[in-house]
Amino acid sequence: MKVGLGSWRLYFASVVPLFAMIYLGLLLMHLGRTGYVGLASATLIGSGVGLLIGGFFYYYDEMKKGQVRLPARPRITRVRPTRRNRRLDSVAALLARNTSTDILRAGVNLTPHAFYYRWVTYGAWSFAVAVPLSFALAFLLKTPLALVLLMVPIFVVFVAPTFSLKSTAGDRRRAIDDELPFFALYMSTMADAGVSLYDALRRLIGRGVFRNIERDAVYLQRAVEFIGQDQLSAVDMLAKEHPSKSMRDLLYGYSSELRSGGNISGYFTDRAESLLRWLEFRFQKYGDSVSDLGEMMTAMFFIMPTLVIASAFISPAASITLVWMMTVLVIPVMGVVIIFMIRSAQPKMGDTYEGNARNGIIAAAVSGAITAFLHVPLWTPVAAGLIAGSLAFSLPVYVQKRAADNEERSLEGFVRDVTEYRKSGYGMARTIGRLAAEGRYTKEFTSMLKGVAVSLSLGSRLSEVNTKAASWVTRELFFLLGEVDDSGGGSPKELEAVHEFVEKFTNAKAMVRSRMKVYELLAMATPPGLAVLIFVMSTFMKMLGSGGAALGGIISTSIPPSLFSAAYMMAIVSAVFMSLSAGVASDFTVKNAWRVSLAVLMAALTIFVLTTFGGAITGLLPL
Repeated sequence: MKVGLGSWRLYFASVVPLFAMIYLGLLLMHLGRTGYVGLASATLIGSGVGLLIGGFFYYYDEMKKGQVRLPARPRITRVRPTRRNRRLDSVAALLARNTSTDILRAGVNLTPHAFYYRWVTYGAWSFAVAVPLSFALAFLLKTPLALVLLMVPIFVVFVAPTFSLKSTAGDRRRAIDDELPFFALYMSTMADAGVSLYDALRRLIGRGVFRNIERDAVYLQRAVEFIGQDQLSAVDMLAKEHPSKSMRDLLYGYSSELRSGGNISGYFTDRAESLLRWLEFRFQKYGDSVSDLGEMMTAMFFIMPTLVIASAFISPAASITLVWMMTVLVIPVMGVVIIFMIRSAQPKMGDTYEGNARNGIIAAAVSGAITAFLHVPLWTPVAAGLIAGSLAFSLPVYVQKRAADNEERSLEGFVRDVTEYRKSGYGMARTIGRLAAEGRYTKEFTSMLKGVAVSLSLGSRLSEVNTKAASWVTRELFFLLGEVDDSGGGSPKELEAVHEFVEKFTNAKAMVRSRMKVYELLAMATPPGLAVLIFVMSTFMKMLGSGGAALGGIISTSIPPSLFSAAYMMAIVSAVFMSLSAGVASDFTVKNAWRVSLAVLMAALTIFVLTTFGGAITGLLPL
């Protein structure tokens, strides 16, 4: 996304209102330093500081990207061969026997000997640390249990390498399965142009489109050009040791179809359709599972804090400890676990987004320090820091994510138009030029398309043009069109298949994102609801205390005020993790954290309203 003078004008026009927002927050803090007024002012200070710092550095970084810099003079360093310890090398040689298959399945770019030598070295270092540490702890603590640390080197040498290989193989399998439907579509168009699987894979090397399948392409090139295997034997060897069953079936089916003289293009078209149906099923299954996770998380974040606060009826001192344990340990751990569960269930996309951690840290530190300096309750600087930090960090992510979504909304219509122009005999360069001039797509897609059209008009080939698209699917599609243009393929029938694939994929993704709207509403409503519940319970306990009631002496009415201060802090922390999980579920990334600022703001305003005006309501209730 290009940043021009108009964007700077927009930023400078918002500077005065943002400073007014910060000044209003400071004025509220000065006039009333109660925790509730401070909480309201923290939202104003945090929002103003976050937008000021985040907006400035975002536009500044975008301006720097437009500068042309000459490359620095390269520094040449002499590579010295590393020396190996002979004893450790002999142990690694023993462990490396009969493990070449596991190394190949994991896709580790090391020989078995080098791989195990690294782990044996780690084991030697851990042995040097564990022996004195275990005996020292056994002597100081006067217990032999500390000697269990002596098992750490054994674990590092004999167990950890196996776990590492299995974990790496599993990651490789999941990554390949996520890219395989798009790769099968790419192969169906390339096979229609008469390009073999080996040559099509070689075209992927260095392009960065299929990052994981590209490693398989490097393996095949090494096997054919350096080891001397023929192409089909190399394909069969890759399939034999591949951890992904879908990839094995694809490779074995290709070699069988080629040896029997079948229709390669039709085979890959059928495989692309079946893999697309599987991808649609995964999207549907993901939507069902995440909906269940959202309901479970909402219930837990209501029930568990309620039970903890209710323990104050019996033991107020213990309830404060339990509330702080919920705030700093239980809720963060539960939130992180649920986020990982959502990520593991998601069909992975190749989109990458970059937030600005520097801006987030600066904004959070500035806003938190301003509010903490005024001696306000703990939740006030925490709320201000979270609002400011999340806004400053996620501002560039929000822009990138919005651009990617707008590009994907135009893909189906763009492929349809390309197909129709192709039926009329237009070339790819002329087609893109006409479509860019018409500008019937979203603003982001049209801007990117015009840049591609300019490069093509200057004589570049489509496969050489860097589209600079924000969406991975958009980059993959233009890569596919570029390869089709170079190979001379791209019949209207194949482009119709591409159009059908893009249409079904975008519809499946849009459907699952629409189902996440309910989860987002629950995530935003749960923290304010928890704040309301805390206020109701605090009012009820105060009413019991003022009336001297103790229900048979079992219930304690001496509730310390710090209990509900800690409970409101728990509501703010729950807002962070609920909003993060909703962002991951909807956006397929944890970095688009603008929902954190909104959720914390809603929780803070709810607490402020209840604690400021709640007394007028409860005063009308009979005791």
